[in-house]
Amino acid sequence: MTKTGEEIFWQTARGTLRQIAMAWLDPAHGAAVDTVRWCLLVRSRPTHHRQRFLEKEAPAILAYLEKLALNGDAQGWRTLDERIRVHAEILKENDMQPCARPWLAAIWHTLPEMAAVGQTILDRLAEKNEPTPRNGPFTSDTGTGSDGDDGKGSSGKAGSVTANRPRPPSRLTLPIVTVTLTSAEEKALDLGDDPEDTTTKNGITADGPEGSEGPAGPKSPGGLK
Repeated sequence: MTKTGEEIFWQTARGTLRQIAMAWLDPAHGAAVDTVRWCLLVRSRPTHHRQRFLEKEAPAILAYLEKLALNGDAQGWRTLDERIRVHAEILKENDMQPCARPWLAAIWHTLPEMAAVGQTILDRLAEKNEPTPRNGPFTSDTGTGSDGDDGKGSSGKAGSVTANRPRPPSRLTLPIVTVTLTSAEEKALDLGDDPEDTTTKNGITADGPEGSEGPAGPKSPGGLK
């Protein structure tokens, strides 16, 4: 029997978790990692099942990826590559989380930082009364939207209004972390214009790609702490 696109999507997500030796996690974690991997590969925003997944489970990460794609600057994608590379080097140097695909494991550890930066992007848009992916402020575990088949993305006119709609807890549970931005990231993400926002409730600060205590990946039962 032919598998549907959604079945293939979740099969890939489970396979990704096996590749990073964390098969016990919710497949949503594998789906997020694979979505980021795909966006880096094609240098574009997520579409179809990937977009729908992030709209539901991690709109802040979606906002981050769409901002990079919207700016259309290769340097912006390189800043994400660099942020992931920092985690990859720390994992390798400390012999942490040995697995078949260390780069994918590093992406997993970068997810909280992407969510924190993405939430700041959403907050700034909300403060300026500009359209956001949900036409209103919300946290990183809420929101749904269009299927993205028209290519407009969740920031476009095709996004559906779901603000204030009660939703169950996200399957993609991520910790709140402190993130430092390089000047290249500030430029790529348009986050360096407001001096009052150099420190936000999501822990965004300027002047560096990583905190002083190494990576702070998603906490999971039995996983890397």
